[in-house]
Amino acid sequence: MNILNLPYMKRFAALLIAAFAINAFALDHIWDMHYTFGPDSKPAPKFGAGVGLRSDFGSNVLFPINILGSVSKDFDIGAKMDVYTYDKMDHSQISMDVGGRYRFTPGKFLEIDGYFGLNRNTGSAIVVTYAFEQFIAKSFSNFYELRSGFLDGVTGKDGYAKLAAGMTPTLYFGKTFRIMTEIIASGSIGYLKDDFMVDIIPKLELALGSARVRLDFDIGVMQDDNNDQKTIGLYVMTAL
Repeated sequence: MNILNLPYMKRFAALLIAAFAINAFALDHIWDMHYTFGPDSKPAPKFGAGVGLRSDFGSNVLFPINILGSVSKDFDIGAKMDVYTYDKMDHSQISMDVGGRYRFTPGKFLEIDGYFGLNRNTGSAIVVTYAFEQFIAKSFSNFYELRSGFLDGVTGKDGYAKLAAGMTPTLYFGKTFRIMTEIIASGSIGYLKDDFMVDIIPKLELALGSARVRLDFDIGVMQDDNNDQKTIGLYVMTAL
């Protein structure tokens, strides 16, 4: 069956809505395992860079910095450094993501990310992503993402593989402004009962010449026995 057909998308949406009804707040680490600042369908510029900040409204803060570029029409590569601070700077954790994308079409790609800790034994991970964007109208699209993560850096000690899925309805206001709502779910095979998470992340993005500024709000939904988290993020990306 074609995964772009309407019955499939209705079933996918119904599954996510059912998950929302039985869960509380969450945020899954697998969504940091992109060399971009989260799911993004836009092709990379010839060379670009970005900085960001994400906070849980407390002392835990993430500072991501990335560079990326296009090697050819069909292939993008990049790297991102994540600096996490926990209460004090001496509790910080630094991780690196190195990845690449092969684009089948401008809106469809396969991505591979390698993620590993630089200053702590936090484990390593490999994440494989298949994603595509489908325009329903000239100013409205849906972006879909399916992810599989391996190794203990993403699954934890009791998991075999992490599975994740997401969709991002997007409303375009010309080429300058867009409003998105990212809906993502994930869980580990072998540890699914206590590891299943769902997040809803409204986003606002403004394009200013060659730069983009994005504001994210995480409104997580997950099981009661997981840690409650809400976050806000600000990201600036520009072509150089």
